[in-house]
Amino acid sequence: MAESGLGSGDETAADPVAWHYHDTPHTQGLENAGLPKQAEPLAASREDSFISIEITAKNKDMQESEISQPGDDVEKLKVAEPQGGTDSGFHESTKGGMKNEKTLAPPPTSHKKRKPGKKSIYFSYSPDAAYLEKKFVVETVRQLKENNLAEDIWFDKDEKTIDSPTWFTQRLEAVEKCRAAILILSDSYFQSAMSLYEGKVLLERTVSASKPPQLFLVLYSPTDIPPQYAPFLDDIVDLTSGKIAKSSLAEKSSMVVGSLSVFLEKLSTAMVPALPPLVSETEFTGQYKKTKLRQWTVNDVQEWLAGMRVREFFCQAFAENGIDGFLLMALTEQDMVSFLSIESRIVRKKILSEMLQILDNEQKMREGWHLRVRLKRPRVDTVYLVYDPADVRLAQNMKADLLKKNIQVDTHDKLGQSKEEFLQINAPRIAGCKNILVLLTEAAATSPFVFNEVAFAEWLNRTIVTALFKNMWFKLRPAMKAILGENPAIDFETKMYADSMDVLEHQVRPLRKVSGIVLEQAYLNRMAEGLKPLQVLAAPQSGQIMWPLTEYLEPKVFISYQWDTQARVDDIRTMLEASGVTCWADISPVTRGHSSMSSRNAALLTRPETSGEPITSQIQRNMRACSVVICCITPKYIQSDNCSKDLTLAETLYKPIIPIMLRFLPWPPEGAPTAVRKILARLSTVDLSTDKLFKQNFYQVLERVKKHLQPAKS
Repeated sequence: MAESGLGSGDETAADPVAWHYHDTPHTQGLENAGLPKQAEPLAASREDSFISIEITAKNKDMQESEISQPGDDVEKLKVAEPQGGTDSGFHESTKGGMKNEKTLAPPPTSHKKRKPGKKSIYFSYSPDAAYLEKKFVVETVRQLKENNLAEDIWFDKDEKTIDSPTWFTQRLEAVEKCRAAILILSDSYFQSAMSLYEGKVLLERTVSASKPPQLFLVLYSPTDIPPQYAPFLDDIVDLTSGKIAKSSLAEKSSMVVGSLSVFLEKLSTAMVPALPPLVSETEFTGQYKKTKLRQWTVNDVQEWLAGMRVREFFCQAFAENGIDGFLLMALTEQDMVSFLSIESRIVRKKILSEMLQILDNEQKMREGWHLRVRLKRPRVDTVYLVYDPADVRLAQNMKADLLKKNIQVDTHDKLGQSKEEFLQINAPRIAGCKNILVLLTEAAATSPFVFNEVAFAEWLNRTIVTALFKNMWFKLRPAMKAILGENPAIDFETKMYADSMDVLEHQVRPLRKVSGIVLEQAYLNRMAEGLKPLQVLAAPQSGQIMWPLTEYLEPKVFISYQWDTQARVDDIRTMLEASGVTCWADISPVTRGHSSMSSRNAALLTRPETSGEPITSQIQRNMRACSVVICCITPKYIQSDNCSKDLTLAETLYKPIIPIMLRFLPWPPEGAPTAVRKILARLSTVDLSTDKLFKQNFYQVLERVKKHLQPAKS
């Protein structure tokens, strides 16, 4: 692999300081004070007209004795030109008649053009929410903006950031700067990575910021709220109980607006009402074909439907429900039946098929590079180094040492002139690596390069590990604490470099076998001890500990497995959670033994507990909380203590079991203990033993899981 620009002239191709300042005024975010005047042409022209009217009125009072009445000769007029010269054409035409007249200078005025304000009220919602929840979000934002908060609410849909490659970053930056936030809580909110991070950032700011933000909670649907939100529950707006639960979305939105307006108006910096909606065009122009689907207006959707020859009755249903591109993306076939009364299956299929075709075409466009990158399959045993350009020598040394261990390394190529260009250049490199290694130093703690690469890697769902060379937890921005805090970190600051490199190598490429059971267990213990969440490793020294949220979420699926299949188990968990199914699996080489003798029991005596709860207690608690148990069948698994104990506990708690085969075995598996074989014999398995079968049959696992979850939802 090429050296990827390390130590080359590319590091100074763009001035890092200049790039940082370029990134500081977020033109789509809250800090838009640096926008040029033409950024708000409509507001500016209105302000000018107000100033001109008032100046003209004042001039009239000052010149009553000098200005003639209508009907007099124009040459006798003594005109005071309004500030800004809006009537310059008129003055040129009368200049000859006023050569010998004494003109009046513009009178002083205290009116000044209002600068664009900071949008200080952040609207936090789940981007993975269903149609009805998103419609509630849109309606609530609309009503808030109509109540003189148009210039104060930051809502990503209205900021036109949803299709941006930096959407993830922009939302995090906006939530870091807000003075207040409205959180729409639901099951989806606590299952979406984006909204989870927003909640973490806001909660961390409430305990560490000098001016903490005000949080306004809205409970949209019944859900288990993590205990960290307890200080804010007294004033929560509950839409799930009483008569309000049966109200329409518009009524629920009105209740939210009525409950919060008094508090939000105190935070407003502009008190400007929303502009009246533009009159819908009566003729279709085809403009929607040049616009991305998510940015379509209601009229664009209507034109698109008309172009597909959808019946007018169905088009009217879309229009009456205000379906624009944002809501169109959230629609499912069932939503069309339930909320739009589209009973024709052919029409529903046609609409969804055309949507998918449009999205596929958008992905192929030049602007869709980030969508194509997200589909790129990462290479195993590869590391992407994230570092600040000031730490180039450290990165070079780290790269050389990893290459000696036959681990492929990549890093950024060029810095570019903006964060968009920086990501576009380096995103394919990030996506091509399964592991992201962040070199945390004093320079990296406040580096815009590091922040943007880390945020993009998280959006790609890559494994992020922090190499702690200097404890700068107290200097990390809240968004970095949220992303890196619960991810694993390795201590290079106080531990021996060689030992830390061994831990890093094991994290990237776990050893499959260690000679001797005693040596194996000692090795696993040492590897686990050297790998801890960053907030556990770094926060105690700074006196700040961010409250983790994920450990309080009850899992829907418990995954039972043996350590030799940890990588595949991690893939299964990731894919299930991407489908909205929360999982619990003890992803730890110490707890999961490599043989029947070096299993969970052998590790309990030496495992360092970071959460304070014994592993046996965690297993029992999560098994009780889950709705279904997945057991990952391999020859070693069926002979292990993990298998016997997990399946026995699942049977005792009457939990449904789904066996999935990660190594092919005759069924029911031979060589298993009698009790285990008896449990498995009556169950049907899903074969995922090869890569081809994994891709082909995983949907069966998801369908069976959702089938068991269905009764819990009803």
